[in-house]
Amino acid sequence: MNICIIGMGILGITYGSILSDSDVNVICVDTDDETINMLKDGEIPFYEPGLKALVATSEASGRLRFSSNMQRAIKTSDIVVITCEVPSDNEGLPDLRFMNAIAQSIGNHMEGYLTVVIKSTVAPGSNKIIKHTIQKVLDDRQVDYLFDVVSNPDFARKGSMIRDCLVPEMVVIGADNPTAVEVLKSLYDSIHFQDRNYIITNPQSAEMIKYGVNGFLAIKLSFINEMALLCENANANILDVARGIGRDRRIGPDYLDAGPGFGGSDLPKDSKALVEIARVYGEEFKVLKGAIDANEKQKTKMVEKIKRTIGDLKGKTIGILGLSYKSDTADMREAPSINIIKGLVSEGALIRIYSPEGNQEAKWRLHNEMEAITLCEDLYDAANDADAVVIITSWREFKGLDPERLKTVMKDRYLFDLRNLFGEDPPKGFIYAGLGIPEKEI
Repeated sequence: MNICIIGMGILGITYGSILSDSDVNVICVDTDDETINMLKDGEIPFYEPGLKALVATSEASGRLRFSSNMQRAIKTSDIVVITCEVPSDNEGLPDLRFMNAIAQSIGNHMEGYLTVVIKSTVAPGSNKIIKHTIQKVLDDRQVDYLFDVVSNPDFARKGSMIRDCLVPEMVVIGADNPTAVEVLKSLYDSIHFQDRNYIITNPQSAEMIKYGVNGFLAIKLSFINEMALLCENANANILDVARGIGRDRRIGPDYLDAGPGFGGSDLPKDSKALVEIARVYGEEFKVLKGAIDANEKQKTKMVEKIKRTIGDLKGKTIGILGLSYKSDTADMREAPSINIIKGLVSEGALIRIYSPEGNQEAKWRLHNEMEAITLCEDLYDAANDADAVVIITSWREFKGLDPERLKTVMKDRYLFDLRNLFGEDPPKGFIYAGLGIPEKEI
């Protein structure tokens, strides 16, 4: 079986490498020659644990290739998987301009039956739009090739892409033709998916499931973050509160870790898109709109929390630990660190930053603030002569910091743990402030 994957973001590269590790041949395509040349040279354009080694192994097998020749790749493939970027339009709705261009290429270059798989996140009804686009091109060519378009959304998470792709919690397949379902199942069975993982439905439902998952996660995260703010005012402990809430089987413990706000390329964008999709259909998604507003408020509240504890921030040096929206990724899209750092700089603070990943992205996302920012080589360098240290991302490295060494290099002893890494056992010798935990000097 020959597979073509179009779109070399993190999803396309990961799926291409995993599928080629089974008994299929995969050609990964992108119109960006720089990205393709980088991949051919064994380099990955972003950080994802284990992915570079997986790509190298798959390439060495001869079953994984990278190309910018979309025409040839489509002609020689049995299945075309679309993993391209889907940006938002001015209204916040998914913009299909890249996907439509790919659909036109598919219609122009296919030479027989083809299964087209949409893995990118798209609005309900997009499957029909892509199908119509391909069919129109075939009609213009005056050829009568059959094809199916399958909606097969992705649920893998950055930082654990390989594991999530190999051992998915669910595989959603939305198709009108049962034959297309069997084609895709035969492909996934080659990487040992189990029947219980499959949810077989129509394309619109498959597209809606992805938005429903991300929208619900956004609501759950915003809820626990708002509870953390309430706990601070009521002298309650969010760690105990979250443990109690999560013990209820109707709710569950996952995604109940309070933090400075959610970010990334999926939850913020998909939540806003779902609100707009609801509006198009004449509905107002009030609960999700509230979660989006609460998430923006949460980021602002973190600056207020630091200022309330320390006092006037003008001339103060703040060490920042972590830039990415979560650990094990360099992705800073919608990351709370951006709002927090900008807020601190606007108050006159000087910022020293250490993050295992994300420094390059920070240079352009925070370019207006760079005069007040120093990028550091390790966490102790970031804490050097600092009045306070603020943990924003839950990198494992931060949990294992040496408190005595940290105290030695700091000017003052304020430690803001916005991920509650030390919530159960705060390091001694600091004025410690977790999130949703009563502030105390230890």
